[in-house]
Amino acid sequence: MKLSRVERKLTIAMSLVGLAPLVGALVLGRPVVGDAYRTGVNPTVREHLDDAVALYQTHLETLRDDAERTADAIAFHRDLHDPAIDDDEVRAARLESLLDRYPHVTSIRLTEDGRQFGHAQRTERIDPETRRPITLRRAVGRFEVEVVVTAPVRIFEGLQEAGEHAEVFGRLQESSEFVRATYLWVYIALLGLVILFALGIGGVLARRITRRVIALAAAARQVGRGDLSVKVPTSGTDEIVELTDAFNTMVADLRDTRARVEYLQRIGAWQQFARRLAHEIKNPLTPIQLAAQEMVRSYAGEDPRYQEKLEEACAIIEEEVATLRRLVGEFSSFAKLPEADLTPADLGDFLQEAQRSLPLIVDDVFEDAPAPKLHVKVEEVAMPVRLDAMMLRRCLDNLVRNALQSLRDASQESGGDVTRSRVRIRATREGEFAVLRVEDDGPGVPEEQIDRLFDPYYTTKHDGTGLGLAIVKKVVLEHGGEIAYEESLWGGACLALRLPLVG
Repeated sequence: MKLSRVERKLTIAMSLVGLAPLVGALVLGRPVVGDAYRTGVNPTVREHLDDAVALYQTHLETLRDDAERTADAIAFHRDLHDPAIDDDEVRAARLESLLDRYPHVTSIRLTEDGRQFGHAQRTERIDPETRRPITLRRAVGRFEVEVVVTAPVRIFEGLQEAGEHAEVFGRLQESSEFVRATYLWVYIALLGLVILFALGIGGVLARRITRRVIALAAAARQVGRGDLSVKVPTSGTDEIVELTDAFNTMVADLRDTRARVEYLQRIGAWQQFARRLAHEIKNPLTPIQLAAQEMVRSYAGEDPRYQEKLEEACAIIEEEVATLRRLVGEFSSFAKLPEADLTPADLGDFLQEAQRSLPLIVDDVFEDAPAPKLHVKVEEVAMPVRLDAMMLRRCLDNLVRNALQSLRDASQESGGDVTRSRVRIRATREGEFAVLRVEDDGPGVPEEQIDRLFDPYYTTKHDGTGLGLAIVKKVVLEHGGEIAYEESLWGGACLALRLPLVG
């Protein structure tokens, strides 16, 4: 797997940071471990262990000597050599007396020629866990005296433990260099494993960070080449996410700004075209109309059929000239469209004032024919925006006129009752925008036509010029807003005009 430059730098930095304690352990750990080992394994400790063994041995020898003296004292006691000892009661009493005199003696047995002659024992003095018996025999006269003396078990165990410790310590002292080196390398190995584990985790985390940074760099290069459709995915909660969000927001703003600028430039070019077209068409209209009228007036013949055809042709010419004059007027109006002069206002108040002129549009579209219902709804919240009231009213008039004309045309094609149709204008506040919607319950706009809906001179109406929605979008863009097609809640068309709130 190939590492990026940032990843290589991060890996080198983490390696240096991780190797620093390892090098310190190699340089300082060996003498430290050696000193620690020598502090515990040294001749002084060995001497103390040997002294402890010797002390236990001396103690045991002392106990053995004491037991020997006790056995001698009992074996040669005068009570055991008195002729009265042959009496069973006297012999038992004297043996019990001797046991009372020596509390560490558990049993005294007298035998003669291998036959037990007398025996006394204190079983309560026998405890294998704490006392160890020592059996001593003495031949005195005709008797053999067997004396069982007890000694503390802890003395024997202590001697054994002290001997084992001394032996182990001796082996440690003999292999001190090997043990020190082993402990040192074990310590270094454990430290190395911890460092490798930390480097692995750091590498994974660095990879996650650098991957997002690399994605940002690649996206920035795409933006530099003019591709503003790029969007970097975000994940996590760190500063990289904030940077990514800021980058995506910047690209989206650039994309919107470029779209606005391109659209306004295209509209400006169409305005220049409309200005020249209006000029070229307007000039010959009057001569054409005057020439047709002159032909009708100057005809002095008496052919009624020719007279009728001449007058019919003149009427057609005048009708088409009138149509061309209307188109020239719309072209001129489009070409002379001024830039918006924005002032602070409330969108709700604007709509309340603008609705007074809406019935005139209904009358103009339907004349004396039945018309659909027109509803105006304003949300009762403040919607402060910056707008040009005259130009925004023209936008609203165009949107309402388009909705009414689509209902009229659909009614004429289907033979339906247009009085059951509806057009609604409503203003709402949504987040950071004030939204003005004009919607109807008509047939809507086919999906394949939505992308070209705001293109100049594109229209689906037989008497349209395709300039109305283009003018609306230009005005909305100059207001810093946006306009989009939506599907109406009633199933028809809906155009949503969004203006940024101020304050």
